[in-house]
Amino acid sequence: MLLFRKRLGAIGLLIAIGAFAGCSLNTEVTGVGQVSTYAGDNQSAPVNTLLPQPLQVLVISQLGEPMENVSVNWSIGAGGGSLSSDVTLTNAQGIASVNYTTGPTSGHAVIIAQVNGVEPLSFDETIT
Repeated sequence: MLLFRKRLGAIGLLIAIGAFAGCSLNTEVTGVGQVSTYAGDNQSAPVNTLLPQPLQVLVISQLGEPMENVSVNWSIGAGGGSLSSDVTLTNAQGIASVNYTTGPTSGHAVIIAQVNGVEPLSFDETIT
């Protein structure tokens, strides 16, 4: 019986060591946590004119750190006009920028920024 207990104890110890050896703590979180407007929202410009400031978003990780080389997709939701690019990458500070030239008709313009896996956000501009 004593031999059985020693073997059982040894097996339990081996199982525990194997379980701990197979565990690791990974603190590297690479997913996007949040995208927010950084600059360029609520501008105004005449028809067919480049806005005074570029539209900029800030992309941060789930740990609150700026994320570099994240693709931001840009599109025009309303108001027409044109964008300097459909896709831009974030810089080392987590900022991506695009320039918007207003459309041919005065009114409201909406430009949408989208990062994969995160809700899109919009910039509201006025065309005069």
